[in-house]
Amino acid sequence: MTSHRDGVSIRRAVPADIPRMAELIAGATLPPLFIAEFLDGFAVGERNGDVVGCGGIEMYGTSAVIRSIVVDERMRGTGLGRRLSELLMADARAAGATDLYLFTADAHDFWQHLGFADITFDDWKPEARVNWQFQFLSQNAELVGGGIFTMWRAA
Repeated sequence: MTSHRDGVSIRRAVPADIPRMAELIAGATLPPLFIAEFLDGFAVGERNGDVVGCGGIEMYGTSAVIRSIVVDERMRGTGLGRRLSELLMADARAAGATDLYLFTADAHDFWQHLGFADITFDDWKPEARVNWQFQFLSQNAELVGGGIFTMWRAA
């Protein structure tokens, strides 16, 4: 667990966090799917006993897919999203990831500042294509043209 001057501590997610994480994720118009299945890859930001942010990684061989980085509206602009993202990228590297992938609509500039670049579906390593988001979006490519970006950076 890490603490910060804003009173937010970051810790590993536990099963009791799933309902609040799903609420945050859905509130950001992201799909609150497969949280329990990938719970080991999730972290949460907590302030005064309330989960105010979350995010996760899914590992596929040497590829990691970052997902569901969400910060409660009251905590936006505090750096919590960046702290969660950096922790998850470090987790991915520690787990052997050489490539990091993600999808974003609203946070394109944020991810560019963290070194991510736009890529196409064809640029994804085959092992990472097992990811459920990749499967759905690659089969519904018109959604990607509608403001959803696929991005990559070296781990």
